[in-house]
Amino acid sequence: MKTLRVGFISAALLCLTGASVFAQDSTFQMVSMWHGIPEATVSAVGLASGASGLDEVPGSLHLITTKELKRFSYTDPLRTLRTVAGVNITEEDGFGLRPNIGLRGSGTERSSRITIMEDGVLIAPAPYTASSAYYFPSIARMSSVEILKGSSQIAFGPQTASGAINLISTQIPDVETASFSMSHGSFKNRYVHMYVGNSVTSGKGTFGYLIEFLEIGSDGFKTLDNEDPTGFIKSDRLAKLKWSSPVSASVQQSLQLKLADVTETSHETYLGLSEADFAITPNRRYAASAQDVMNTEQTQTVLTHTVAPSKRLEIKTDIYRTTFHRNWYKLDRAVDSTGTTMDLGEILNSPDDFSEGYSYLTGSSTIGLAGLDVQANNRNYFAQGIQSRLIYTFGKAEVKNRIIFGSRFHRDLVDRFQWRDRYSMDNGTMELVTPGIHGTAGNRVESASALANYLRATLHFGDFTLTPGLRHENISFERYDYGSSDLERLGNGDYRVNNVSVLLPGVGLNYQISSALDVFTGVHRGFIPPGSKPQTEPELSINSELGVRFSHRYVSAQMVIFSNNYSNLLGADLNASGGTGSGDLFNGGSAMANGLEFELAVDPFTDGPCDHISMPVRIAYTYTDATFTNAFDSDFGAWGDVEVGDALPYLAPHQLSLVTSFEHEKIAIDISGRFTSAMRTVAGQGEILLAESTDESLIFDSGIRYEVSNHLNVTLGVTNLLDRAYAVSRRPYGLRPNMPRALRIGVSVNI
Repeated sequence: MKTLRVGFISAALLCLTGASVFAQDSTFQMVSMWHGIPEATVSAVGLASGASGLDEVPGSLHLITTKELKRFSYTDPLRTLRTVAGVNITEEDGFGLRPNIGLRGSGTERSSRITIMEDGVLIAPAPYTASSAYYFPSIARMSSVEILKGSSQIAFGPQTASGAINLISTQIPDVETASFSMSHGSFKNRYVHMYVGNSVTSGKGTFGYLIEFLEIGSDGFKTLDNEDPTGFIKSDRLAKLKWSSPVSASVQQSLQLKLADVTETSHETYLGLSEADFAITPNRRYAASAQDVMNTEQTQTVLTHTVAPSKRLEIKTDIYRTTFHRNWYKLDRAVDSTGTTMDLGEILNSPDDFSEGYSYLTGSSTIGLAGLDVQANNRNYFAQGIQSRLIYTFGKAEVKNRIIFGSRFHRDLVDRFQWRDRYSMDNGTMELVTPGIHGTAGNRVESASALANYLRATLHFGDFTLTPGLRHENISFERYDYGSSDLERLGNGDYRVNNVSVLLPGVGLNYQISSALDVFTGVHRGFIPPGSKPQTEPELSINSELGVRFSHRYVSAQMVIFSNNYSNLLGADLNASGGTGSGDLFNGGSAMANGLEFELAVDPFTDGPCDHISMPVRIAYTYTDATFTNAFDSDFGAWGDVEVGDALPYLAPHQLSLVTSFEHEKIAIDISGRFTSAMRTVAGQGEILLAESTDESLIFDSGIRYEVSNHLNVTLGVTNLLDRAYAVSRRPYGLRPNMPRALRIGVSVNI
């Protein structure tokens, strides 16, 4: 073993000695991975399209490339994003079906505080009216992912407080292409992905198409007491058609139609476990969650026109509409023999004090006059709009200044028509006793109309690049609450309206010290829409960053200090956060989120005598300190009565990730690790109580890829290699586990 180690070190030294300039196509190159994304790397649907260098991007930008996405072939977006500095996540179901994502200490509840897009178009079911809705695009069919932080946010609202995520779908290929991938693994985890596409050029232009299908599923890693299913199945279908004008045309333009449909059935629940039960069997599910299931269907239609009237001017316009229906049928409450409602969270926090309720949940008692109420959270959403972006380039050939003007008119809506069914429990089996009347547990329609405009410039002054910008949001919210007395919606409901108009300035500055080193800074005003409640004011913040980045030969590094000062933090009354589920936003106090991001990428084997070997290493570290800066009383369970200095819940102070690979000719070995410190589950300060925290966690994933031929690859992957069980969340009701160790074997064919 010692001889082998010495030989390896000698070989490494030889390669280092012979290494020359840092390879420009390295997967872990900082310039392409983080900020100055080359134009060839970014598609026309990327948020950074139009940027040609490091100094063109106002603020921090991280690109997860196609190669990185394929490295582990994750279907869980949280595993994909966890290696990016500044990204905060909270696990929920173990599969990433309900992602809770935040950026730079913004909070993670239902990813409601970040702007999520697919191909530059808002993809949330109702981003203004209900930004916490339960939909996230399938990461497994994406070609790359952009994560934006910093002053660039003013261009990508409505949520501009902390950051934006743009998922870039599979693009129409230039030549005839067919791809097929599949895998099978533990818990009957399965994955099938295929697409076919082509582009044909004639005298009338270039015509292209893409047809894509994705299906992922599992029998689930949790075990119900009565052995009912706990898994899921999710299917994506997508088609694209595109025409581009001939090269000889005086005006270059293109027109693309995108059609997509996504369905999901998942046997997921909000019901977790008590402390004692989690310690014995963390993957158990109580009998009272046997009826819990979510059914969803999402459709998307996008028509995109791009035209370049001149070499200096480009205009891109999207007309889009998405619809989303979901019915999450899940346990809502327990009712004892006296008719008193028992809170599920209180039962699991103190099962000895609520022994009757606990016996209902576990199925150890037969319920007579009492019952379990299962609520049908039946909702319909739509979002539609038109957006246009104009890019004007001016200046000398070697120095290109840009002005970008964007405008979007958007309308979205959420329609709640919900009910509760009463179940009994007989020897661990739930039986329907009293069907609920539809509409009696939520009967309201809430909508928003918004006009957003922004102007941003990129101006070069020698080694300095200035990126000032200004955004304006004008929003009108409406809500009709018909209640249980007007189930036919004849117009007798309560009506409320809330109008919001806000101006959001921002500016970024980059100083190119040398070809290898630059310093950047930025500040912008952040904004979160307040919803339809007139008494609720919008969340405003002042967000700033200061960073330095370095890239030379085989080493790249970046360090950023950020500070987000919230003057009026918004909270959301969500079941997922332990609230009542009304969906209303409410004003909290002021808060401050400060932190540091550090990223380092090294790949010494990029050139020289060992250029057939690649061993990239990437390290990312995030420190976050998010605290309330004033005292206030709150009925929100995760906040409670807040004191000055209380830390915000569900934000890990320390996150550290490492990704490394060893690639040689036809074989590659990948290892990914992430450490996450314990998180508070309730606002507070000082020592964290065990009953108010998640576990500190260390998770490793690994994979092996073997190239059988130019068209055939075989993969073997293991998630949670050490099979560690952690309590990753306590909300809304009880402890929730991470996914245990899972083995996966797959094959991919590309023609």
